[in-house]
Amino acid sequence: MADVNLQLVREFFELNMFAVLTNWQRENLRQRASDSSLQVFVENVNPALPHDLDFVLNPVEIGAVERALVEVRAWHADKFYPSVIESSPVLWQFVSPESLGFAREIFGSRPFKSILVISELPASPEPRARAIQLLQTAGIDHVLEFSSVLRDLLDKVSMHENYTSSPTLQILRLMKRYKLVRNQQLEFAFPNEPSAAGPPPQIDAVVECDAEPGEDPGL
Repeated sequence: MADVNLQLVREFFELNMFAVLTNWQRENLRQRASDSSLQVFVENVNPALPHDLDFVLNPVEIGAVERALVEVRAWHADKFYPSVIESSPVLWQFVSPESLGFAREIFGSRPFKSILVISELPASPEPRARAIQLLQTAGIDHVLEFSSVLRDLLDKVSMHENYTSSPTLQILRLMKRYKLVRNQQLEFAFPNEPSAAGPPPQIDAVVECDAEPGEDPGL
């Protein structure tokens, strides 16, 4: 079975009008590219006018990307803290000279970007800035967070369509159809829940702390 993370990323690009070539579509790709099962090559069939893009891409900006080598390293169990990046050189293997040279063969020497798809970056400014710096220093052009991929898929999938050729899109469609997700916050809906009597309870705000694994959040 194809990797679900890669399948969702592939369909994200397809719904954004990209032609997508996966490594299993051509036998020689599997032989030439290291860990090629995590990669796709994408080319925009109708690119927007080029302009400066943020390092962390969002779906609105993706239309300005003409073509790209995309590596999927979702790792949903955690955020991509600086310590995670520093201890994981596998993250930038796809921008090695050999890998980029092979991508140039695929794209016919036309310019392209490298995009790394990850779970998410830290929310706190300091570790987020450090994580971005490490990825940029490694030679990666852009990062795409998986939450952006899922939100855009949910936005574009129609509950009235029947996606028989795509189990992943069909599941997203059914979740929308039965109101299990709604709007961009992916809120869970409970339409039959009775309204609470009296004033709503007061709940103290919870502030998310971006302490790295093993670090005391109180320090």
